[in-house]
Formats: sequence, structure tokens, C-alpha cells
Amino acid sequence: MPDKYYKNNYVPDDGTPGARFDFSRLGSSGQIENSRVIYDQAGKQKFRIDYSDHGNSLHHTNPHMHEYIWQDGGKSAREIKYFIDPENGRLRKGKTNIETNRIEFID
Repeated sequence: MPDKYYKNNYVPDDGTPGARFDFSRLGSSGQIENSRVIYDQAGKQKFRIDYSDHGNSLHHTNPHMHEYIWQDGGKSAREIKYFIDPENGRLRKGKTNIETNRIEFID
């Protein structure tokens, strides 16, 4: 496939209720990155698991997960990110601390 197919190519927000979908794309790292999307029972994207740190290990772990909480009747979503805690290997809620430029766990 040509680069334009993969570049920032994500699966749709809407899909088959309860489905899981694996896909690959050319990521910001310049490498092919693999991800899995899981749709909720309403057919909205609930989780995206990225199996890459996108070339930036300060801001992402490999893997990391995005959770989407849909609002406004499914028109917009709030995103929550989860990263692997290097101390115990567990997935934890986190964000990028702008001052330190590193992941900060918030759970």
C-alpha cells in the first residue's frame, strides 16, 4: 500500500457493535504502527490500543490505550489515556506533564 493510505489513517468512530478491529498505519514515528480498536455495544469506538510509543517514549509507552467517553448523543468524545507504569507493569491513567515533558500518572 502507498504511504498516503497509512499516514494518520485511523478506523472510523462508528463500527459494528462489540467488534474488534486490528489495523496498521504509517505513524508519526515514520514506521508502520499497529493498533486495535474495540467498539462498544452502541457501535462507537470505546478503546484504541496502540502498540507503539510513536517514536516518543517520554509521552507514550508501548503499548498504551485511549478510552473514549461519548457525549452529546455520540457527537463528541472525551479521551482518557492509559500508559504502562514501569514500576509495576500495570496500565494506569495518565497525562503528559507540560512542565516535565513526561508521563504523569493521575490515578
